[in-house]
Amino acid sequence: MSGYKEDLRELDATANEFTLKCLRLTMLAFMFVWILNMIGVFIVDRKLMTVVFAVSSAVMLLPTLICKCVGTRRPWVKYMILFSSVLAITLVGCALSFHSVLLFALPLIYAAQYSRRRMIFYAYALTAVGIFVGVMSSYYFGITDANMLLLTNNTTDYYVDLQNGILKDMRINMSPWATLPRYFILPRCIILLVFIPVIINISGNIANTAVRTAHLKEESEIDKMTQFYNNGKYKQMIEGYYPEIESVAVIFWDIDNLKYINDTYGHLYGDFLISSVADIIRTNVDETHKAYRVGGDEFVMILENPERGEAEENVRLCKKMIAARNDSSNFPVSASAGMAEGSGADIAAVIHKADSVMYQNKKASKKGRTS
Repeated sequence: MSGYKEDLRELDATANEFTLKCLRLTMLAFMFVWILNMIGVFIVDRKLMTVVFAVSSAVMLLPTLICKCVGTRRPWVKYMILFSSVLAITLVGCALSFHSVLLFALPLIYAAQYSRRRMIFYAYALTAVGIFVGVMSSYYFGITDANMLLLTNNTTDYYVDLQNGILKDMRINMSPWATLPRYFILPRCIILLVFIPVIINISGNIANTAVRTAHLKEESEIDKMTQFYNNGKYKQMIEGYYPEIESVAVIFWDIDNLKYINDTYGHLYGDFLISSVADIIRTNVDETHKAYRVGGDEFVMILENPERGEAEENVRLCKKMIAARNDSSNFPVSASAGMAEGSGADIAAVIHKADSVMYQNKKASKKGRTS
C-alpha cells in the first residue's frame, strides 16, 4: 500500500510539473498576442493589454518560482498551482472579456491529471468565482462585449435595416448586476459543469491506470516469500537513490547453516527459517528503513540518515527477538549480522564493509559453536 501511495504522489508531482509547463506556454502565447497587438495586428487598447499581460504573467510564473524552492511533491502544491492558473485566467478575463471565455476550461483539464477527484471540484469552484469576477470586471474596466450593454438576443435582421444600412433601436442594459449573472455567468458555469462527468471519467482512468501500474510495479519489486524488496529493486536503489542520501547505515544478515538444514531436513524447513528471520527483520521496516532479499538467505537493511547508535540497536533487537523465538520453538534459527555506516555517495563501499563484517561474525560464531 505504501508503494501505491508513493506512486500516487509521483503521479501528482508529474501533473504539477506538466501544469507548470502549460502555464509557461500560456504566458508565451499571451506574449505573442501582446506583441501582435503592439504592432497593430489587433486593436485592443495597448495600455490595457500591457497591464494585463504583465500582471497575469507574474501570476503564472510565481508557482514555478515557488516549486523551485519547495519542489512539486508536497500535497499543497497542486492546490497552489490550480489557484494560480484560475487567478491568471481571471485577470485576463477581467480585461479581455469574450476573448478569454475558452481559457476558463483549462483549470478543469489540468485538474483531470491528479489522483484525487476532489481536485476537479476544487478547480470548478475556483473557476466559477473567476467567471463571476471576470464578467463583472470586464463590464466596467475591460473590453466590453456589446451583448452586455445591449442585451442582444435576436438575429441580425432584427437590429439592422438592410435597405437603409442603419441600426434599429436597441434596449440598453440598465441593471448589469441582475442581468449579467443571469445571462452571462450562469450559462458559462452550466457549460463548464457539463465538462465535469467527462473529466471525472478521464481522471478515473488515469487513477486506475496508476493503480494497475503501481500493482504491477510492486509485484515486480517484491520478493514473495519475505515481502522484502528483491535484488532487482536493491540494485536500482543502490545506483539511483542511495547516492543522493546524506548518510546511510547498512545491516547485512545471513542465516546460519541453511545449506545443512536444506540437505538434512529439506527445503521446506529451509524456507521456514528464511521466513522466520524475515518476519523478525520486517518489524523494523518503515519508510526510511528498507529491507532487501539479495540472495537465498541474505538480507540487507539500509537505514537513511540514521541516528547515532540506531543501527546497532536494530541488530540488538533482532537478535533478542530471534533468541526469544528459539526459546519457544523446536526448530531453532540463528543469523549472523554485519553493520557499517557511511555516506550515501559511498554506498557501495559501505555495503562491502557490512558484508565483510557479517562474514567475520559468521566465522567467529562457528568457532564458538565448535569450541
